[in-house]
Amino acid sequence: MEKCGMILTPITSAAARSAATKSVMPEHYLQNMDTLGLQQLEHLEKELEQAKQKILVLKAQEHRETTSPDSKVSESRYWTNEERQRFKKALKTFGTDFSAIAKFVGTRSSTQVRTHAQKYYAKLIRDYKRSGKSGSATIKAGREEMKGATNRLTAM
Repeated sequence: MEKCGMILTPITSAAARSAATKSVMPEHYLQNMDTLGLQQLEHLEKELEQAKQKILVLKAQEHRETTSPDSKVSESRYWTNEERQRFKKALKTFGTDFSAIAKFVGTRSSTQVRTHAQKYYAKLIRDYKRSGKSGSATIKAGREEMKGATNRLTAM
């Protein structure tokens, strides 16, 4: 094919295509193309960053809507043995600071911990009354636990 005295042939390699483009186009046009390409790339990068930020905000909102504001809440309403053990350890350490206990347990809110503590102390009292007087060491340990339980119950 001949046009204006030039023979046009298909260019197969990218390097040859680039060299051919540079030889045909004026230098200032190539500089403008590079500048426009860089500006467009920067603009696209900014849009991508904004989209990432928007995704993070939406994920955070979704997370807030699906979880309790206090802390992570267990899906099961029953306390596991591991949660009970952590609860007892935290109860001895933090006393009636239910938010600190909830953080220590990690899977329950402070409201759930407070309710569990009330039931736990009620069970201790009930078990103590049912056990009767089985021995002086047991009674002494039970009385110590009962004193702590009644003090904590009245503090709630």
